[in-house]
Amino acid sequence: MDAEESKKNCVRADADPQRPRNGKEHRSMKNWKKLLACLLVGLMALTVFTACDASVGAPMSPKRSDAESESVKALRDKFKMTYNVEMTYNEDLSEKAYSIANWVAGTSVSCSTNANKTELYRVGNANNEARAFLKEENYAAAFENLSMGTFGLNDFVPGFDIKTAEWSSKDDSITFVLPKDGTYPEAMTKAAKGKTKLGVAYVVKDGVSYAVVLFG
Repeated sequence: MDAEESKKNCVRADADPQRPRNGKEHRSMKNWKKLLACLLVGLMALTVFTACDASVGAPMSPKRSDAESESVKALRDKFKMTYNVEMTYNEDLSEKAYSIANWVAGTSVSCSTNANKTELYRVGNANNEARAFLKEENYAAAFENLSMGTFGLNDFVPGFDIKTAEWSSKDDSITFVLPKDGTYPEAMTKAAKGKTKLGVAYVVKDGVSYAVVLFG
């Protein structure tokens, strides 16, 4: 290659600053492009699986309550009207309710809702000891046995239905039936009678809140 041709090649390379100068630089750019493409695909997948928009199927999660929320106020008004008792919001009971909500939301494969989304069913297994505690209405011991957390004294009752199979059926299934927030099923109304404290948490599934209510 003579000096004139070499000079032309240098001019062409300098004229396009985006053009790789050698094979090593070209391979490096290709690798960066592949890496960016993989990151983009991963980001899109993450967006799908963690979407918070109910229209694309939000993940199920527990949620704490707030003493000043409209939901809690509605509960207090409901039972003041029903039993003429001023119920107070209790932080300790609400934390226990949150432990239950966390247990429910932690196993989404065993959860389902009815057609109108007014109830959430959490189906699990309970050994004989847990079932015996439930039969005795020793809910604190039963929930601890089910690995929900530490509940301490048995000084509360759940405001939702808990269904267990008959002992003779050899079926160890247990079903928690959580009502949609803003509804007051018979199990909740019965549990509230004679009580003065309430604790509240929620399980949110597909944008709908289901209430975990405890009375003390």
